[in-house]
Amino acid sequence: MLLVLAMIAYASVSVVAADEVPRILQSTVTLRAAQQGQGFSQAQASVARLKAEWLRRAEVMQTGDAEQRFSALFERWDDGVWRLRPAKVDTALAPTFYLQHGIAGPDASVQLRAVVSYELLREQGPALVPPFFSTYVDFVEKGLMVYSRGIDWGRSATPESDNHDYPTMTGSDPQRNPARRAFWTPVYHDAEAKAWMVSVIEPLDWRGRWVGTVGHDITVDSLYAAISAAAEPGSLSMIISRDGHLIAHPQLHERIAKAQGQLSLSQLGDPMVEAAYRLALDSGGDRPQVARSADGRYWIGWARIAGPDWWSVTVVPQSQIDARLRGGSYWILGVGLLCLGLMLWLLRRIIRRRVHQPLRRIASALDELSAGRDPAPIKLQAASDLARLAAAFDSMAAQIAMQRSAQQAHAAALEREVQVRTQAEAEVRELNTSLEARVQRRSAELQRTQEELVQKETLAGLGSLVAGVSHELNTPLGNALIAADTADAALAAAIAQMDSGAVRRRSLMGELERAREALALSLGNLRRSAALVRDFKQVSMDRASLQRRSFDLRTVSEEVVNLIRYTPSAKAVLVRVDLPAGIVLDSYPGPFGQVMTNLVQNALVHAFDEAATGEVSISLLAQSDTRVTLAVSDNGCGIAPALQSQVFKPFFTTRLGRGGSGLGLHIVYSTVVNVLGGSIVLRSTPGLGSSFVIELPLVVSEPGPAASSEA
Repeated sequence: MLLVLAMIAYASVSVVAADEVPRILQSTVTLRAAQQGQGFSQAQASVARLKAEWLRRAEVMQTGDAEQRFSALFERWDDGVWRLRPAKVDTALAPTFYLQHGIAGPDASVQLRAVVSYELLREQGPALVPPFFSTYVDFVEKGLMVYSRGIDWGRSATPESDNHDYPTMTGSDPQRNPARRAFWTPVYHDAEAKAWMVSVIEPLDWRGRWVGTVGHDITVDSLYAAISAAAEPGSLSMIISRDGHLIAHPQLHERIAKAQGQLSLSQLGDPMVEAAYRLALDSGGDRPQVARSADGRYWIGWARIAGPDWWSVTVVPQSQIDARLRGGSYWILGVGLLCLGLMLWLLRRIIRRRVHQPLRRIASALDELSAGRDPAPIKLQAASDLARLAAAFDSMAAQIAMQRSAQQAHAAALEREVQVRTQAEAEVRELNTSLEARVQRRSAELQRTQEELVQKETLAGLGSLVAGVSHELNTPLGNALIAADTADAALAAAIAQMDSGAVRRRSLMGELERAREALALSLGNLRRSAALVRDFKQVSMDRASLQRRSFDLRTVSEEVVNLIRYTPSAKAVLVRVDLPAGIVLDSYPGPFGQVMTNLVQNALVHAFDEAATGEVSISLLAQSDTRVTLAVSDNGCGIAPALQSQVFKPFFTTRLGRGGSGLGLHIVYSTVVNVLGGSIVLRSTPGLGSSFVIELPLVVSEPGPAASSEA
């Protein structure tokens, strides 16, 4: 019966699937084409808007203002190419430029167009890149103004660079494009960006002649990735152009790359792909459609992608649909078998409760009775033969219990004997209790002795720490005293000259300069001493005085970074906070800020040379419901493997005598572990930089006595 039901279900689902598969496939390919073409539609609208804005600005700009602005922005370099002045190059916020225009320089028209293009792309380029890879203005005079974040196209240009034969220019030529319509280039691989691109171009005509183009480059690598990931198992998604080229295919990416993004379907020789192309081409119009292949093996759906003249095609084998239908039938058969098994299980439980368990209770009562114990009454509620049998057994058990009452006298004698034995056991327990009290007293004495030893060891460590700080303070204070004596002697000599009346300007200025240098040296050493004392105070800070509150992780980090930027150790290093807003910690913002300050200043001092540039970042690695993981990273010189295990030890420094106290990272470690309740780990590769990974709880626990004594 179950097999018949499965066959009926298979036939019914097959009929429904024949009606629903085309509709579902059409909806799928329509949504996929809309998603794939969204970026292209935005690019086409953006280029049209940029062209209109360029023309408006070009009409209102005065020639004199343009010439003055051109001279301030551009110059002819030694190789003969006109580019931005080096001081004006900023690939993050402004476009770059090159122009092949000889020694005489560009005329007034070119200068005005260059200034308009620069100002337009400088204002709007950063907002357009991304989502687009680049935005640019081509010049018919073999020039290019382009904004692509982080890439200096002007510097990479040579005297032989010529964009006039590019598809962006040839497609805009009035002879090839008399209607002056926007167009899309074929897919191409950009070696500079290492990505597959397609460009949308608007011809740029001004004052009755063709002067260039306005365009966007759009990467299609994400489209290729989506093609590979979008299809269901067993189905196939691809993109075909109207002119018969395969643009994207999950299994043929390498062949498409070898064909420079233009793999002809005639060269491919795939009957299934050719059939899909013919169906889409013969259908006419741009409405999404679904059809079955001539041999009935495939369902093919296609829809036009907005922008380039491409189709998004999805192919579903009929065999996959049949397999799913068979799977559904198997499910029905499996559910039937499961229901049958469930019924058998319920029947077994009923038999167990109504027959097996009563028999088992009667057998157990018989065992107890045969062992000389009084069994509990069975008392079955059901009116059956088993219930009557249980009642007869209960009556027999009661009679046997009455016969045993005669044995109570003997049991009383036995009870007295038991009482004697119980008294003896109580005396033994009392002795054991006395022994346990002695053990507890000895254990308490041992614990006090152990605590005294720990305290002595702690005081010895503190004495060592004080000795280290005293040693470090001795040198800067001695230097400051010598410098102050020198300044005093120089000032005394200057006063003596003034009192004598024979004051010579050169001699007086020399004494004053010597006094100024000595005072500067003394001030530097005193500041170093004060910093060392401050760090020592931080190491021994009292946990009971901490102020706890809720604070935003990003806000506190940015406050720390803003203060560090004004310190002398900031150098030419970029300090960046890459944390999302909204991460709130219930903790101690003061110690957390000190940790961030020490880590960033440690990177500024140790990771980079005096004139070196680099980057220090505070970033988020992971976040859960209870904890957050940060990283303070730099791309500096890194830390040698032999030193990485010592960086958190007090007074360990690689800059001894050059301003390093060796307490900064020790304070960081103590604060993270003892105050903030987290952990910190160093990860460093020499030559590639270092990263301090900190894991903190979102809600810190209350500080206890152990943490306070450690601090």
